[in-house]
Amino acid sequence: MKILMIAIDTLRADRLGCYGYNKPNMTPHIDQLAKNGVLFERCIAENNVTQSSFVTMMTGKSPYQHGIVNMKPTTISSRLIPLSQILKKNGYRTAAVDCNTRITGKFNPWFKQGYQTYIDPAGPGKTHLTVPAHEINRHALGWLQNHRREKDWFLFVHYWDPHFPYLPQPSFSRMHVRSPRQLQQAPGLNTVLREPLWSFIRRWSKEINNPQHINELYDAAVSQADDAVGQLVSHLRDWGIWENTLVILVSDHGESLGEHRIYYDHHGLYEPTIHVPLILSCPAKLPAQRRIPDLVQHADLLPTILDIAGIPIPRHIQPLDGFSMVPTIKGKAKNVRPFAISCEANWQLKRSIRTPHWKLIQSLEPDVYGNPRYELYNLKLDPKETKNLIQRAPKVAKRLHANMTRWIRLKLTKYKRKDPLSRGVKVRLHRQTAAEEEKVKKRLSELGY
Repeated sequence: MKILMIAIDTLRADRLGCYGYNKPNMTPHIDQLAKNGVLFERCIAENNVTQSSFVTMMTGKSPYQHGIVNMKPTTISSRLIPLSQILKKNGYRTAAVDCNTRITGKFNPWFKQGYQTYIDPAGPGKTHLTVPAHEINRHALGWLQNHRREKDWFLFVHYWDPHFPYLPQPSFSRMHVRSPRQLQQAPGLNTVLREPLWSFIRRWSKEINNPQHINELYDAAVSQADDAVGQLVSHLRDWGIWENTLVILVSDHGESLGEHRIYYDHHGLYEPTIHVPLILSCPAKLPAQRRIPDLVQHADLLPTILDIAGIPIPRHIQPLDGFSMVPTIKGKAKNVRPFAISCEANWQLKRSIRTPHWKLIQSLEPDVYGNPRYELYNLKLDPKETKNLIQRAPKVAKRLHANMTRWIRLKLTKYKRKDPLSRGVKVRLHRQTAAEEEKVKKRLSELGY
């Protein structure tokens, strides 16, 4: 069969109309894709950085099996067999328009594994963060034009538009970004951002000091990616292959836009960062207008895609941590996952367990924002995670913590691994904001240091 996998980096679920965002003209093409297929309401990322999430997606294995939990340059084991390699072995023509080989700053050939054609649209000397979706489509559509009539192909397309720096083209900015005069006064970026994030964001936003303005740039960047999705779908329809093409739309992680004092990054295990969109469409094989409320995770993608394609899971890639979602789609299974486990080790060291209604976050070291070691949220009553109930619902917290600890211990025992979080974070955030650090430096200077 024909398989088109579209990954939109750093796309939080709640910025799509089909997930409840009510801003006009934001994501009409993705919303239509959801109407044509199956939308998973609660897809929870196992980790909140690109490298870890894509290894999980492409192998069906959790970070507690594959061991990748941050953006450190890491040699990914060749024994981790990705989806592309499995499909290639089963006669598929495989291609990717993607920049994942360069995401840690050091070339990582694992992300090219299994692709007969791998196109890095950024080219030499450029950063992948500034390549717009329509430039990526130029390469993707060129490949599709040449191979669309083949019986079996797999094309992986990776958009970066919603990743900072948000650089939408003028037509999308005009739709979604107000002028500075229309915005309310807000704290300057240096008063809310911490190092080293502040230095990175200032490099790209020297003339912008209003967080609200940057939030609207994010919306415009999401809209730009949506337009590119529409372009791909339109060509599939024009070529007469839409009905028999499995289209997967997913994100590796979301983005915080000021929630919990986290700006323009994806650390923290709150909903803006780990709740991601997941939509599957294939009119010939999947139902339309189906919404699945069950918890699913990135590891479920590989077994689901193989199931839809009719390819048995190869014995040599087992065991998997993911489950095929096909029985759930058909109504033959429900609540395959009673909870979802997530972790982070890039800027902070934390893990979490999420059920349909509750989330417990455990910090394994002092939190730079001053949050307590444990945070407990009732997501049904408090979806924005504003009221920590750790003192008011200790029995719930104890039960969730026991389930999380037991699950992790079982995984590490099964795979004979050390806890990947034990290796620590990649880079530490400073406890002070950039403005607070400047005050400290000034005071020390005045004292003669």
